[in-house]
Amino acid sequence: MKGKIMSMELRKGWKGFIIFIIVVTLIAAGYAQLYPSVMDDMEENELVGAELVNIEIDGDEIHLSWRRDGSDEMNGSVEYLIVEDTNQYMPNPRRIIETTDNHTIIERNKDEEVRYFGVIALIDETRTHIGMASTEEPVDPIEELMDTPFVRLFSAGREDLSMADMEGFISIEVYSWWILLVGVYLAYLSVKSVTTDFEEDRLDILLSSSVSRKGYLLEKFSALSLFVIFMHVIVGLMIMLSVYSVGETPSISYLIAMLIAVPMFMVIIAVSMFFAVLFKRSRTAVGVSFGVILVQFGLFATGHLVESLEPVHTFTISHYWDYNSVLLDGVVYPWHLVLLTAIAIIFLVASMKIFQKSDVPS
Repeated sequence: MKGKIMSMELRKGWKGFIIFIIVVTLIAAGYAQLYPSVMDDMEENELVGAELVNIEIDGDEIHLSWRRDGSDEMNGSVEYLIVEDTNQYMPNPRRIIETTDNHTIIERNKDEEVRYFGVIALIDETRTHIGMASTEEPVDPIEELMDTPFVRLFSAGREDLSMADMEGFISIEVYSWWILLVGVYLAYLSVKSVTTDFEEDRLDILLSSSVSRKGYLLEKFSALSLFVIFMHVIVGLMIMLSVYSVGETPSISYLIAMLIAVPMFMVIIAVSMFFAVLFKRSRTAVGVSFGVILVQFGLFATGHLVESLEPVHTFTISHYWDYNSVLLDGVVYPWHLVLLTAIAIIFLVASMKIFQKSDVPS
C-alpha cells in the first residue's frame, strides 16, 4: 500500500521531531532576543568620561590633564591614580602614578602602540572613576569584530555583512552554522531510519507487504523531507516574531532564507540514505555521513577565508544555500535550488540501485 512506510515513519518519529523543532526554534529565535543587549555593549565605543580627560602628544611625551565632576576647580587634597592598558576595557590595568595635581606627563612608547589611560580619584579611601583617554581614536568595536578572522569565517564571503544590522547578526549567529546543527541530526536520523530495519531484521516483513524497494526508500525520503519543510517554516516564522518583539522590522526574508535551505537538507537526507544502504550498519554509515558534512562545512568556511582555497567552496552544498543574498539583497537564485534538488535525486536514485541488489536479512 502506497504511503504505508511514510505513515509509519512519521508516526514513529513525531515525538522526536517535535522535541528537536522546539530546541532549534528556541536557539534560533533566542539570538534575536540577544541583539539589543549585544549592540548596547558593542556600541559603547566612546571612552567613559572622555570629556573630562584631555590628552596631548608632544614628541616623546604624553600630556594628560583632567577635571572632576565637570568643574575646573580641583581640590588639592584629592589624590588621583592614573592607570593604563592597551585594551579599551582595561582587563589588566597598570598603575602609572598617584598625584594630587590635575595633570601629569607620561613617557611615550616608541612602538606607538595604542594606549588607554584611566583617571581615578581617591577620596576618603573610596575610588571614583573620573574618565578615560586614548593615544588614538577608539576603534568601532563592531567594525573591529567584523575584521577578525573568526567572524569572517562565518560571513560566507560577504564583506558588506555587519553585525550592527539585525540581518547580519542573524546571518552570523544562526544561518552560518545551521547546517551543522540541523544537518548532523538529520544525517543520523536518515541513516537510522534505514539501517534499523536492516539490523532488526524487519525489511523482509516490510517489503512483503506490497511495498517495492524503490517505494520503501522514496517514502522514507519523503517523510524526512516533510519534517524538514515543517521545521523550517516554524523556525522562520519564530525568528520573524522574535525580531518583531525586540522592535526590529520582521522581514519575510528570514522565512525565505530558511525555506531555501530545504533542498540542501534533502541532499543530506539522500546522501545519508545512500551510505545507509551501502554499509547497512548504523555506526559506519553515521560516521561517514557526519564526516561528509563536517568536511564540506570546513571547506566552505575556509574557502571564503583563505584566498588560495577560494575555488573550493563552490564544490560544497553550503555554497548553493545563499541565505545572505536573501537577507541582504532580497534575491533568490532558483538555479541553486534546482541544482541541489538534482543532486538529492541523483543520490536517491543511486541508493535505489544499490538497494535493489542488496540482500535482505530474514
